[in-house]
Amino acid sequence: MAILGKNIFIYQGSSGTTPIIAAAKTCSISYQTDLIEIASPSTAEAREYVAGRDDWSISLNHLVTAGAPFEGLLKVRHKYTISVVVGGQRRTGTVICQQADLNGAVGNLAEGSVKFKGTGRCPFYTA
Repeated sequence: MAILGKNIFIYQGSSGTTPIIAAAKTCSISYQTDLIEIASPSTAEAREYVAGRDDWSISLNHLVTAGAPFEGLLKVRHKYTISVVVGGQRRTGTVICQQADLNGAVGNLAEGSVKFKGTGRCPFYTA
């Protein structure tokens, strides 16, 4: 499944009800699951596992849209809505900003990199 950077948007509130504050130029997505061992040394010679809870994160090199105050665009520890288009369908999820490195000249669009940790279900993958 291909997810294009141009199809990833960050909203300060609920997707579709507030202006877009950032759009991705490039992105890196990490999706993994914890494994829970179900075999014990006394009952099995080999380890056996089942899938546990999922974990996801996303790193963006983004382009911040014009119009919002630069210092208030992306703040560490704040929750945001992330919106992606996958297979022609728009999906949304909630992320928490872990790190934001922004820069830009006065009057120009701000650029930078941002790391988010996903909370809840990952909108990129379906089980």
